[in-house]
Amino acid sequence: MRESHTPALASLDAYANVTDLLVRRAAEAPAHVAFEVPPASGDEWRPISTAAFLAEVRALAKGMVAAGLAAGEAVAIMAPTRYEWAVADLATWFAGGVVVPVYETSSASQVVAIAADAGVRLAIGGSAAHGELLRAALTDALGIWLMDAGSGIPSLDDLVARGRGVSDDELEYRRTRAGHDDPATIVYTSGTTGEPKGAVLTHANFLGQVLNIAAAYREVVHAGGNTIIFLPLAHVLARGLQLICIASGMRIAHLADPARVVPTLAVLRPTFLVVVPRVLQKIQAAAGDKATAKGLTRVWDRARATAITAGRVAERR
Repeated sequence: MRESHTPALASLDAYANVTDLLVRRAAEAPAHVAFEVPPASGDEWRPISTAAFLAEVRALAKGMVAAGLAAGEAVAIMAPTRYEWAVADLATWFAGGVVVPVYETSSASQVVAIAADAGVRLAIGGSAAHGELLRAALTDALGIWLMDAGSGIPSLDDLVARGRGVSDDELEYRRTRAGHDDPATIVYTSGTTGEPKGAVLTHANFLGQVLNIAAAYREVVHAGGNTIIFLPLAHVLARGLQLICIASGMRIAHLADPARVVPTLAVLRPTFLVVVPRVLQKIQAAAGDKATAKGLTRVWDRARATAITAGRVAERR
């Protein structure tokens, strides 16, 4: 087997675990906008500062501790890509837990297999449908809470309320227990050819990715940048991207519906995107359709050809 490697560009020594990325960023720039949350109606996206995000993370983590989650125990998150996913992800680590992402499209049998293999003790779902799947899979869990309220299953607000008696010192003890070699997450295959198989990633795995990518791509990774994440957060690529943004001060907007990406680009004007080719094809097709509707097909064709030529020249530099 052929192997290749490059020297590390950043040291992990100053970071005990992944939670330090958020804590340090909040200390450096508490008022900086970290997230933009889509509105229930209208076009105004709601800004959330790094300090506000950290406060939400800590409050939810205290709820997990109060619910009985022990250090090193697994927390399943099954929901579409959304802001609350990010809160639950970081909160689990603050509480000392291990995150187990579950694709929102997973079948009942896949959810059962993942929950059993990872030993999930607490679960967070997006909708009532996710909650029912998780409830059927977890017969001996501490509880299930939903991002969406009003379904009869307790919400994240209820979990936060349970943690009001947990002290800051107790939470800080939990947050700082995990080290580089401790598990941070267990990610599972789709299970299309058998039972889903889990891969354990440590805190050092995430820290190495975040710090070295930030060091290697400074022209992209900076506090003046922003992006839209619409890849599933159950996939480790999207979560790695999210941590890079949090640590570097880049604004994040979440979208679960890829159809909303194109119209949102003009509103948020992201400085970069991590996408799959099909999304780029849809963006190009949408732009072409607008040009055709305005009788600018020839102009669009020339602009497209010029952009392709310029891109190829840039790649050869």
